[in-house]
Amino acid sequence: MGEPQEKHGDLLRLFLSFLLLILLWAAWILPPWLDDEVRRRIESTRTVRVGLDPAYPPFENEVEGQLVGYDVELARALGERLHLQVEFVPMGYDSLYDALISGQIDVILSSYPYNPELCRHERCTRPYFQAGQMLIVRVGSPIAGPRDLAGRSVGVEWGGPGDVLVHRWEQSGQIGSRQALMSPQEALEALVAGQVDAVVVDRLSALTFAGREKISILEPPLQEEPFVAVVARAAVWLHHRLEQGLYWLEREGFLDELEERWCRSP
Repeated sequence: MGEPQEKHGDLLRLFLSFLLLILLWAAWILPPWLDDEVRRRIESTRTVRVGLDPAYPPFENEVEGQLVGYDVELARALGERLHLQVEFVPMGYDSLYDALISGQIDVILSSYPYNPELCRHERCTRPYFQAGQMLIVRVGSPIAGPRDLAGRSVGVEWGGPGDVLVHRWEQSGQIGSRQALMSPQEALEALVAGQVDAVVVDRLSALTFAGREKISILEPPLQEEPFVAVVARAAVWLHHRLEQGLYWLEREGFLDELEERWCRSP
């Protein structure tokens, strides 16, 4: 008699432990029914407050008193998905995080790069734009990746993240030489002029330049810098809804449209 009861007790404890894990997992995955203060405020006002610094074109800028840019259009598209009005709250970049945790805004959407430390404390969405360091070559170049750079010259922005990366390549003999220029624009111009065989610059600079000159931006990024939206840790419902919205906007090609419209100069 004792053995079946012990087995029953073990199974019951196992089931309860499993149930507890499921509940903890569900809370972390942010079920849409989970209540929180941000959700109650948003649903009562039908408005989501978006914090941004309108000093970073092409993502956010102010032109003749109107906010424009990639992030501005993205916020409005997400508002439509959530059936909410979007209220923009402009402020300095360094004030965005304090405004979020103090409840002055509901979400930061301001070309905010992913930061592991930040995203351990608050909730970050899936990336919506990649701004990392890319390897760029001329159209038709035989270079298909870093392994093809032996004996080649590589241009970089002096002192930038790409310079640090390429300097290591130079020291290890992976490339022929490193040419440091004063800006990503100058590095890309040197590439088109044939002064270097490849360049390493940020993806936004490459996209902007690619709108005017024929260059090839090689994937994947050499060093990633994804942009994310950030909400307070307690704002589980809003985070879930933003994740859904970004997923569908990406699936529908809307993010590609924004990139083409705002990041590629004509």
